[in-house]
Amino acid sequence: MNINEQKQDDIDIVSLSGRFVMAEAPEVRERLKALVDTGQGKLVIDMGEVSFIDSSGCAVLISAFKAMQLKPGRLVLVTSPTVQALIELTRLHTVFEISPNVQTAVIALAVA
Repeated sequence: MNINEQKQDDIDIVSLSGRFVMAEAPEVRERLKALVDTGQGKLVIDMGEVSFIDSSGCAVLISAFKAMQLKPGRLVLVTSPTVQALIELTRLHTVFEISPNVQTAVIALAVA
């Protein structure tokens, strides 16, 4: 899995690509936690290039969401079709704010 971080104004953007599975979960969890702790409360997780996600990956996303709620802050997901299917299957689409692309997610957070 590749993890890239960037910042656009006061918005942190984390782009993930590859397989988001149990072996990758601890590293992703730590990097997201660090961004939540040090960031401005605006986080985009771009999973447009994630080809597979398992329950460990979902647990990491839920953990980041909960941490952002405590901050308080706002987290927006960008999903690939594969990730979107799992998000809907697990009904997590009722929990997460999901945008079709990073640009839309950034605009949504910028006006908040």
